[in-house]
Amino acid sequence: MQSRDGLTDDIAAHFRDRAALLNELKPYPAGQRTLAVIAAWLVPGAGHLVLGRKGRGLLFFCTIVGAFALGMALHGRLFWPSLADPPTMFRFDLITLLWFFAQIGAGLCYILSYVLGLGIDPQPWAPTYEYGNTFMFLAGLLNYLVIHDVFDIAAGRKR
Repeated sequence: MQSRDGLTDDIAAHFRDRAALLNELKPYPAGQRTLAVIAAWLVPGAGHLVLGRKGRGLLFFCTIVGAFALGMALHGRLFWPSLADPPTMFRFDLITLLWFFAQIGAGLCYILSYVLGLGIDPQPWAPTYEYGNTFMFLAGLLNYLVIHDVFDIAAGRKR
């Protein structure tokens, strides 16, 4: 059996070792941080790959691109800011502006779909139209959270 003093000494040493591990979080170089954040927006999960987090990067890529593709398959529509009708104190219709902001968060998923002409023609008569829109909003908004995660990891605030 250990004496009470020996046990106390072992516990204190254990916590000192843990404190040393927490101080090992260091920020990445500024160029790599910038590259990681831009890559995270363009291709979901790519920012984590730039930082060497392959598992997270692949998980986020599959989740976000999959949600966006499912939204397109469910006849979701790509939103673009439109002018307010009737004109108000805001130049653009705020709802379409917010929906655009949510979808553009998916980066190249949105841009490539727009360039290829996918999701341009609204199909509100399709029974899955609203579900498709929701999945596409979810993909963009989730990617904003992933971009924030990449920034925190690159800044040395998180593992």
